[in-house]
Amino acid sequence: MKGRPLSTIQAVTFFLILALIWILSTDYLLLQAFGNDIRLYHYLQSFKGVAFVGLTAIIIYLIIRRNSKYFNQKYNTLVFNHTELETILAEIDLGIARLNSQGQFLYVNPFFCTLTGYTSSELTQKHYSLIIKVEDNIELEYWDMMLKQGKLNRMKNLAGITTKDQTKLICNISVNEVKDKTGTPVYILILENITNKRNEKKKLEESLKRYNILSMATMEGLWDWNMLTGQIYYNSNIKLLFGYDDAELQQGYSWWKANIHPEDKEKIMDKMNAALQISHVTTLNNEYRFACKDGSYKIITDCFSILRNSEGRAFRLIVSMHDVTEQRNLQQQLAEKEIIYRRQLARTVMDTQESERRKLAEELHDNVNQLLGVVKLYIEHSIVNDKIRDGLLKKSNEYIDKVIEELRNLSKNLAPPLLAELGLEHSLISLGEAIEEVQPVNIRVDIEHLDEARLMESHKLMLYRIVQEQLNNIVKHAHAHNVTVHIEQMEEKVLLVITDDGVGTDLTVDNGQGMGLRNIRNRIELYQGKINMDTAPGKGFVLNVEFEV
Repeated sequence: MKGRPLSTIQAVTFFLILALIWILSTDYLLLQAFGNDIRLYHYLQSFKGVAFVGLTAIIIYLIIRRNSKYFNQKYNTLVFNHTELETILAEIDLGIARLNSQGQFLYVNPFFCTLTGYTSSELTQKHYSLIIKVEDNIELEYWDMMLKQGKLNRMKNLAGITTKDQTKLICNISVNEVKDKTGTPVYILILENITNKRNEKKKLEESLKRYNILSMATMEGLWDWNMLTGQIYYNSNIKLLFGYDDAELQQGYSWWKANIHPEDKEKIMDKMNAALQISHVTTLNNEYRFACKDGSYKIITDCFSILRNSEGRAFRLIVSMHDVTEQRNLQQQLAEKEIIYRRQLARTVMDTQESERRKLAEELHDNVNQLLGVVKLYIEHSIVNDKIRDGLLKKSNEYIDKVIEELRNLSKNLAPPLLAELGLEHSLISLGEAIEEVQPVNIRVDIEHLDEARLMESHKLMLYRIVQEQLNNIVKHAHAHNVTVHIEQMEEKVLLVITDDGVGTDLTVDNGQGMGLRNIRNRIELYQGKINMDTAPGKGFVLNVEFEV
């Protein structure tokens, strides 16, 4: 109750409680003090009544004073003095005037003068028709008649205002009847200039018309979602692109989110939610698959424009969606054709290399080897005929044998193995045995369920070259003691696994892109095969190759 006035009920209740306490307490004290002296007791009772009347008067005074002070404070907080009203009327952006019952100006605030171009003295005692003219307001005669009859109690309308320089303004006009101190009716006229707002609204309507025309001309689907009110706008292209009706499109953001392809949704929504939380992000671009009403999907690129308030919170999304399905399909077709072309080119290069190797091997075998054989015979005859040079010729004979042997080995390496005659298994065993003769390594060839008749010569050659390349890698780098070459055919697939117990390697260093491994990868990619490597330092090396036949 502190600071608040006492109500009548509260005051009466308080007074009754106080009177009861006074009577009971004083009677008890008087009986205790003067109970034996009846005359003095009755005399003090009379004095007690007078004292109670005085106490009552004091309490009533305090209550009235307290309530009066409270109501005076409330009155002072609600009632503006003249200076305060003048300040308010001078600062407000509304034209405010007071008119008498004849429609003449009695007072105008400064903004009213600014709005109309007239000074206060020029308007005082002038009729309001000075600024509100008949030609601009067809209802002016009706307003004037209602004013003269005292019936224009309250009115709001649009009115045309003519300023001193004859400029035409459109204003919201409000008239309210009030009574002055003598009870005479006066009228408060309030003008709000909405000319600029009307012009801006007109420009906005024109802009919207142009926007609608442009949105019809473009093939992009546009939608505009107010996140605060839920209001959604969309152009007709959205319907043409995806086939949804108005009821479905009214869901706005929920409709968009629900129709993203399931495989793309998590990535797109994570990106979208993160962008909405970052106050400086105002645009966002995505590409994803989007469901049409008929169940098909289109590849869409979109652009989200995020409108934010002064605190950086998003309150509106403007989205354009563009169908790039055909474009992406064409790009994919072009990429596939490029891959096919690259494979054909690589195959041609490799075929050319094989052909050149074959020719080189034939030249070395048929010409060089025969010439060296003849030289060998000459040297042998010279040994028989010339005893002086025996030791030298014998040594030369040994060197020539080594040259012949090296040329034969070179011929084997350069020329494709005779896979057609010997078969893949026999060729790989021969390759392993040739390496075992010169290197301390045990090579085991294990072939299961392989129907070589189903393999093309190019497949056999590819397998042979891959094994040859990997065995060379093992000999040069692995320091292995045991190597297993396993080939297995499973229905339409061929699996090649080459395992060694060497030192292994760290694939993270060169990502398996060494020269030998790169050659293997290029060969298998020509046949759309797969390659996988499993190795680590000190744990050997496992090469897996798989392709379809």
